[in-house]
Amino acid sequence: MLFSVASAHLLAMEAHEGQVDEQGRDYYLYQLVPIADAARPHGKRAEMVAVLHHIIEDTRDHPDPARRYDTDRLRALHVPEDVVRAIDAITPRPGEPYLGGFIQRAAADRLGRLIELIENKRHLDESEHLAKTDPNKARTLREGRLLPARRILLKAEAASEPRILA
Repeated sequence: MLFSVASAHLLAMEAHEGQVDEQGRDYYLYQLVPIADAARPHGKRAEMVAVLHHIIEDTRDHPDPARRYDTDRLRALHVPEDVVRAIDAITPRPGEPYLGGFIQRAAADRLGRLIELIENKRHLDESEHLAKTDPNKARTLREGRLLPARRILLKAEAASEPRILA
């Protein structure tokens, strides 16, 4: 069975059905589609990872077991192995340190690193808007989390071949 970009989008819509972001907007449309759009120029696999990158994290505790996704279930749905590995690499583990655990794992996977760089950039842009209403929170977020993560991701990117980003 062929798993396509369209299949990934349909799966993401199903898995995140009813989920809303912090502003009360449809999660798929406002959080996943923009990341997928940014990843599209990097190829089909990158777009698949982008649209599915929160599927495990956001469904692992769903009260309905049929709505939970993990790497085994993704494989059973014929999601390509490199896409599953990237999703796994960018899925935080409960209790895992952000920079020393999660970001290090994300940095080690080519596709995962790309998606984390795209998402990191989006969060940095959002922190500029936050700075207008809560400058201290925005500065803490940027300096304590987003910029250190970006440095780790870019260092791994610079050391990799072939390069994804210029």
